[in-house]
Amino acid sequence: MGGFLRQLFVRQSPAGWREALKSEAKARTGTVSIANAAGYAVWEEPNRGNAKLLHIGKSGERYSTLTGVWWLDRTTMIVAHRGGLRLGVFDTTQFDRPVWVGEVGHLTDDIAAKPVADGAWEIAVSGCWDCIYSRFTLSRTKGASPTYSLAPMDSRASATRDFCHGVAYSKAGDLNWTISTGAQPRFEIGGKVYSLPAPWGARDICDDPARGRQLVVAVSANPKESSYDGVYTTLWSRSAAANGWTCLAALSGVHSDALDVWGGHIWLTDQLGNRLFALDATSGEVAAVFSGDCLDFPHGIGISPEGRIAVTNYGSSSVVLLDANALMA
Repeated sequence: MGGFLRQLFVRQSPAGWREALKSEAKARTGTVSIANAAGYAVWEEPNRGNAKLLHIGKSGERYSTLTGVWWLDRTTMIVAHRGGLRLGVFDTTQFDRPVWVGEVGHLTDDIAAKPVADGAWEIAVSGCWDCIYSRFTLSRTKGASPTYSLAPMDSRASATRDFCHGVAYSKAGDLNWTISTGAQPRFEIGGKVYSLPAPWGARDICDDPARGRQLVVAVSANPKESSYDGVYTTLWSRSAAANGWTCLAALSGVHSDALDVWGGHIWLTDQLGNRLFALDATSGEVAAVFSGDCLDFPHGIGISPEGRIAVTNYGSSSVVLLDANALMA
């Protein structure tokens, strides 16, 4: 716990986020469907981790399945199957099922990757209560039909068994993480630990290199074993030159566990409403909201450099591919 001596707290009252409330009234709306998606795949696994049943938005009771997603390169991504205790590689050129599946020894939520060599990546997965994160090396053979292998690296213990939800690699290669619940919700960026004012528990974190800042998404409540409402999502930003965090946007009735940035927009998934949000990256205003049958408790999101959006759903155990350029055209 010595790290808390270095902890930096936001110099802002807990009520300050209300000033950043954004309306959806002027936002574009659109429909994203399974039939018109660039790709859609279902990946079912047994509930090996005994993940408890939660009320999944409008989908009723489900144990958590597909959670985090991260692009490895232009055509492949890695996905975490939380309850199945598995990781899967998906290839967009043959997208009906994972082309490879590997084992993880604990429940996971988020996943991140960074290249370490040609055909090799360091993989990090959040450890929920079991650990803060575990890391692996993923290797791919060369050739027309490549194969993959996974080798464990290390695991960072959590003495207090707080819930670690998010992991992400920065552009500099640092592994950052978020602990969203427990006695001291907190998150780490570049070795420094930060907190948001109550009741905000950080769920995910990402770099916004075009604007020289980091972004954190947080929620005011967690999914429950029965229907829940009254939840808010907040989006916080911090520039490289600042110590404090600013609430860029607050959304009522939205539960977002993940975010990514592409072009002029910050993209958020909404588990509660089965929606996908695009916020103006400068103002935080809601630019567009998308819904449709390909979004079913959308949890994770990852966007390729070309603007290909991958969203994982654990209401339907699926991953869907969308095109940011087409959505915002």
